[in-house]
Amino acid sequence: MKDNLDYLESRILNQINEIKLKRARAKMLVGRVLSGVSFVALFPIFINIFSQLQTSGFWNYLSLVFTDTSTVAVYWKEFSLSLVDALPIVSVGLVFALLLVLLTSLRFSIQDYKLIKSYEF
Repeated sequence: MKDNLDYLESRILNQINEIKLKRARAKMLVGRVLSGVSFVALFPIFINIFSQLQTSGFWNYLSLVFTDTSTVAVYWKEFSLSLVDALPIVSVGLVFALLLVLLTSLRFSIQDYKLIKSYEF
């Protein structure tokens, strides 16, 4: 009777481990897909940001810091407001969001990879 219970217990534990392993593999696959998509999406967004910075005159405002520092020092409040106004905030926010998705999905993929490797020794 005891052998039968031990066999049943080991079989249940093996099934639980198999389910955990399948979940970890699925989560790792989703994490890899998310990290790949967010990584690929970063390139067009960076190109978009640089083109928006060119059209908004951000680089012209920023060059004043190096060419006319005395005027920037006197009118620093107005200068900083002009600099912020020329910054494409939505695109920059989108880049930060994509970087957050990328790093988070990589983190969870690495955790799931370690979990899978601990089951498959």
